[in-house]
Amino acid sequence: MPDAPDAPDLARATALLEALPSAAALFLRSGMLYAVNTLGREWFVVDSRAPLSSQPWSVVLLPLGSAGVTLLERVVAGEAPTTYHVPLGRAGRLVDLRAVLFDRELLLLTATDATAQDEERTKAARVDRELSALMDLKPSAVRITDVAGRILKTNGLADLEHPTRPPATVRELWECDAPHDVANNRPLSFLDSPAMRALAGTVVRRQLLEVRRLGAQRVIESFASPIRNQQQEVTGVVLLDRYVTDRERLERQLQEREMREAELRQHVTYTREQLERLVEERSRAMIASEQDRLRERRLTAVGQLAAGVMHDVNNALNPIMAAAYLLKHYAESPDAVRDYADRIQKAAEIGAATASRVGRFIRQEPVHAGGDEALELSALTEDVLDLTEPMRLRRSSESAEIRIVRQFAPAVSTRGLPGEIREALLNLVQNAVDAMPEGGTLTVRTFEEGTDACVAIRDTGVGMSADVRERAFEPFFTTEGSKGSGLGLAEVYGIARRHRGTASISSVPGRGTEVTLRLPRAEGVAAEPGDAAPDAAPRAVVPKHILVVEDHDDGREFLRRILQADGHRVDAVGTCADARAKLSSSAATPYDLLLTDVGLPDGSGWELVRYVRSHVPDVRVGVITGWEPMTDTGESHGAEFVLRKPLRAAELQAHIAGGSTPASSNE
Repeated sequence: MPDAPDAPDLARATALLEALPSAAALFLRSGMLYAVNTLGREWFVVDSRAPLSSQPWSVVLLPLGSAGVTLLERVVAGEAPTTYHVPLGRAGRLVDLRAVLFDRELLLLTATDATAQDEERTKAARVDRELSALMDLKPSAVRITDVAGRILKTNGLADLEHPTRPPATVRELWECDAPHDVANNRPLSFLDSPAMRALAGTVVRRQLLEVRRLGAQRVIESFASPIRNQQQEVTGVVLLDRYVTDRERLERQLQEREMREAELRQHVTYTREQLERLVEERSRAMIASEQDRLRERRLTAVGQLAAGVMHDVNNALNPIMAAAYLLKHYAESPDAVRDYADRIQKAAEIGAATASRVGRFIRQEPVHAGGDEALELSALTEDVLDLTEPMRLRRSSESAEIRIVRQFAPAVSTRGLPGEIREALLNLVQNAVDAMPEGGTLTVRTFEEGTDACVAIRDTGVGMSADVRERAFEPFFTTEGSKGSGLGLAEVYGIARRHRGTASISSVPGRGTEVTLRLPRAEGVAAEPGDAAPDAAPRAVVPKHILVVEDHDDGREFLRRILQADGHRVDAVGTCADARAKLSSSAATPYDLLLTDVGLPDGSGWELVRYVRSHVPDVRVGVITGWEPMTDTGESHGAEFVLRKPLRAAELQAHIAGGSTPASSNE
């Protein structure tokens, strides 16, 4: 096809198009393609194998839809140049399409990529909408300014503050507000206003101002932060004002109330000191008489116990004396002798039962095997806490709450009488609650330690002094005045001893007390041969050489005769010295067994037991005592068995014949 008149040659036209930063093409007025640059070949439909002049613009501009052809036709019709914003094919690219008359025969069409610009415009619009929504949600007045101080954007609350004269600049805002610096109690100058300080690059936080807004004087907290560009140049300011008028009023009221409370506390302190002085003076006057009353009360309690014991003992002695008289009178009648002997035995057993009740009172008599049962200490302790809950709730209040901390180990088992152990735990819990009149923490632990199953009850109360702690387990000893009987911890101690365990106290005055019960673990408790019925079938007697040490003449003689009646060879003495002399001189005919009382004129029977163990260890040792078993048991001194008076002959015979056998108590 020949060149159009006045059209530039193709090479020069192509070079001109390559210099453009857009996809560009020259079209003849006839609608055929004349020239196209490289970017245009990529964006438009250009057949590189066919002559350009054979390709119409309706085909070349297909990726632009109808927009390209329409734009060229309008230019051919003489309309003013315009720009179309259209998508390019399916690539998602947006282009700015423009067509102009290049010369009389040629039309120039350019397509410039506007995708990034459109995204920026869309993003800016979204950010603007989000910022507007955020500002409207803020419960504060928000203003955004430019670097010249012109207010560009506000939220709804800021628009309501000055309805008659909305400020357009930060100066006008300062004039409308007439701000007063609350902290420094002076009017705030324009240059010291938060907006101007932020324009100078300073971040302002919580500046307390009094301003004129919403038709009244208000107190606000003002915040201001500079807006910076990528070069860290200040381009504007964000202002945020939060109303704190009500808070300021409440703070002033709180300060006034605190001042009144401080005055009231001072008055209460003075009054309390006066009362404490009066109480101390009255207390000094009452201490002497109170101590006398406590002493009298203890003596009365001991007297009541002694009177009861005396009554029961006299009741037991009366038939013994009568039977002894009749025994002499009917000495020739075997049936009468046997009858009166049986009556004397029964009366003696009643007396022994009386002694046992006294033993149970102080709870130091060991529990009989077979009369006990397996116990799970954690469950038993939980039962006690449930039983004492009403008492704790009654003692507790909002200012004196008693909090329970349970630290139970699983399967902490022992054997014993559940009623007695429950009574001991109940006493300990009640004592712990009483020790915390101002409230505190009651910690209850169960655990195993060695061969012991343990329960520990700790309070955070007043604690004990060393003197009180030493006497805490004594019967009738109390620090609670008329409110206490002095038997609680004594019963706890006795119950522990009856169950072959221990009770111990650790305490710090002012910080609390912990009482720990240690009982034999269940697998360590076994039935005892000594608990067998005293009237069991007699054993075969093997004669032995026995040394009896008893200071009571009748008791020594009766014991000697009982042993001789069984065929034993018996020597009987009344003192430790005589016993040691006998033991030292018995090399030719050594003793098989030593039977000793505890209370001897020249020493303790336990000392004699230790002497035997160290000097003649082959001699077996048994102890016979009328005292209640105390902390040091026979086993700890080396005695094979311990028997309590009154003595049962069958029980003694069983121990002599059966070897090392633990003792039982008389019930």
